[in-house]
Formats: sequence, structure tokens, C-alpha cells
Amino acid sequence: MSVLHQQRIRIVSTLDGSRDRWAAYCPCCVHGQSFTTWHAALDWAETHLLDDHCRYCIDQQMPAGRDDLMGELFERCPVCALACEACDGIAVYPANYNTPTELVEDLATVRLTPVFCDGCYGVLAVIPLDPEVHA
Repeated sequence: MSVLHQQRIRIVSTLDGSRDRWAAYCPCCVHGQSFTTWHAALDWAETHLLDDHCRYCIDQQMPAGRDDLMGELFERCPVCALACEACDGIAVYPANYNTPTELVEDLATVRLTPVFCDGCYGVLAVIPLDPEVHA
């Protein structure tokens, strides 16, 4: 997938009889421009993305893999965002859960619990609820 598709820049035909037949618009920046040709609009979009947007993430979140229990994971983008001072940026954020409570409840069914970072509230580890004690 290209950067253009990830950031969802819109290139549309104006067809209103104006001199500029094409318009490009970036909803992230609320910035756009009109062009006489489609190629000029595409060139502006590519240049805008390369100059003003990160190539590694979307909204400061970067894919971090997949976990069997938590599903798709994201992490903070090291290019766009400062690392959390509490965890040094190692925390991950499960995409399948809207709230930390949902994650806790889902992991509790398999007798596990997440360890959250105090700074960014990302997941640092998943530990058993009742660890076995070996003497």
C-alpha cells in the first residue's frame, strides 16, 4: 500500500467548468489545492506526503506485530512522537480493544492480566493471575 493510500489524500475532478479541473485535499492537514491536470494533483499529493507526513505511521501509531491473545498491536512511532519516559517506548497498544477494561476482562477469561505503563497506559507485559509457587 502506498503512502498516498495510507494518508487518504483525496484527488477529485471539479467538473464545474472552472479552469482547474482537478483538486487535491489532505484531510489531516485541512490543506488542498486546485490543478489543471490529474498528474499535477498526484505530484502535489506525493510531495505533500513526503514533506509533511511520516512514512512509518498513521496518527503517530506504527504496527508492532500480532499477539495470539491481544491481536493486532501498535506502538508509538519513534519518528513522530517522543518515547514515554516511564517505559522508554516499549509498550504496545492492542487494536482490538476500545478500553483497558475490555482487555483486562478478556484476558481474565484465560487467567492472565496485562501490566500497564504508568506513563502512557500501553501494555508492557501479560502475566498469569495465579502464578505457581515452586518450593
